[in-house]
Amino acid sequence: MSILLRVGRFGAFNVADGDGTAIPLGAKHQALLALLCTAESGVRTRAFLEQTLWSLAQPEQAKASLRTALSTLRRHLGPQTAEVITANRERVILDLGRVAFDDSLGEAEFMEGFELPYEASFARWLQQTRLDISRKTSGPDRPPQPAGRLRHEALLPLIAVLPFAQLAPGEDTSPLGSLISEELSRSLARSQAFAVTSYLASRQFDLNRVRPSEVSAIAGVKYLVSGSVRANGQVMSAEIELHDAEREQVIWSRHFEGPLNDVLAGTSEALREATRQIGQTLVGEAVRIAGFKPLPSLEGHMLLMAAISMMQEMTPKRFGRARDILKVLLDRDPKHPLVLTWMGFWHVLRVQKGFSSDRREDTELATQFASSALEADPSFSLAHTLKGAISSHLLFDFKQAQTSYDLALKDNPNEALAILLKGAAWAYQGRPIEAVELTDAARRLTPLGPQKYYFDSVSAFANLSAHNYDRAIELANRSLQANAAYPASLRTKAIALQLLGRSGEAREAVHSLMVASPRFNLSRYHREHPAAASREGNEWADALKQAGVPA
Repeated sequence: MSILLRVGRFGAFNVADGDGTAIPLGAKHQALLALLCTAESGVRTRAFLEQTLWSLAQPEQAKASLRTALSTLRRHLGPQTAEVITANRERVILDLGRVAFDDSLGEAEFMEGFELPYEASFARWLQQTRLDISRKTSGPDRPPQPAGRLRHEALLPLIAVLPFAQLAPGEDTSPLGSLISEELSRSLARSQAFAVTSYLASRQFDLNRVRPSEVSAIAGVKYLVSGSVRANGQVMSAEIELHDAEREQVIWSRHFEGPLNDVLAGTSEALREATRQIGQTLVGEAVRIAGFKPLPSLEGHMLLMAAISMMQEMTPKRFGRARDILKVLLDRDPKHPLVLTWMGFWHVLRVQKGFSSDRREDTELATQFASSALEADPSFSLAHTLKGAISSHLLFDFKQAQTSYDLALKDNPNEALAILLKGAAWAYQGRPIEAVELTDAARRLTPLGPQKYYFDSVSAFANLSAHNYDRAIELANRSLQANAAYPASLRTKAIALQLLGRSGEAREAVHSLMVASPRFNLSRYHREHPAAASREGNEWADALKQAGVPA
């Protein structure tokens, strides 16, 4: 059987007839042919092609567009070559037996540089196809190609904030609805538990005209935030809802009020509280579902959110459960940099929480996971942050830690955890001004969800190093409200109280510390705390001794 069509899939996508004469095609026709070339047996349903290539169109318009595209594609191919494509009412078929694929540029990316503007569904298909090809072609002689930042985000559930309806009479042109939507998008984007679509991309949707499931199918989002807003004099009043877009269910709804001027200035505490509650709701749902459903059957983003949450807990069993969940994700994709990084952080936290029975082993394992994550993506900011945490908190190599934090911030200047831990490293080195400045900046970028207690705890320690004892106690208490048994917060609180002469309260804090971490003592403090060898570290050890920590 003679070859009718030749297709080059790697590098710039190209098409030629059986004799090798190039056939120029537009972007939409190239995309249609690419979808057929990669299908099993060359068969795609009309519905799949319509949803992937015309996702923004109404169903009847998408059907007509596909009919027109097939007709035009056949005309471009010519009478003889067009025989390679047939169609019926349900399917479009490419005769793969009459197609030759030129994969001599297999080292290049699949459809390198190709874009189809405004078609998010095709963009997601293209990204996933590139990932699948990368995995299949990886081997001992050919390492997998870095998948790019989209690969990190593919594991995170995607959330979109839709335009808020403006309800105030006579205020149809008011930007208040847009301001709230944009502010919520920015706040949610600080989370490390999910990814947020650009507000410019999501503003095209109106829930009065489209169903949540349609937005999910078009934009690929798992969750939607929508609502309405009213300006009552100088007060902003908003109704905010969180939807599970795929199931078309409202899973959270609240009313919020606050000064209108704060919204206009981008400093609304009401919106900060709304974003915090949204983050808590999503993470809490993930933990609940992971608690009773078999792990292998759950979606990756659900598992990751549950693991991140359980890593923050002070119950050894629940903390260990986080590792089990991360192992499931690594079984699915052993080279995923995001999962590798969180597994490394699990070992760092295991030491910090006092759960580790072998500090050296946990340090080595954390280092291995950091190296593997950076091998998968050399610029990944969170992986560099992990490497800095290992250097600073476990190895006391502050110079290397600062280098790693700087690399993380070069990749992502708003990587809150890198800013926070860089501040902690300055505190360990007797640079309290820089420590407080950076940890305060990090707290302003605090990611949503279960990590807030950790940011408050590190910031409390930075203020302790600056002799801001009242502020250190305030932040430690805030941390302990969210995680009552976290040893670092209890330790900071006890030291600050003792240094203020409030010895009775200091002893109460030490009692709670010893309940949370029974194996803690002064010898362990001198051996394992990064600042123990400094002048301040000796002063803190003496304060702990006076407050009742055993030798």
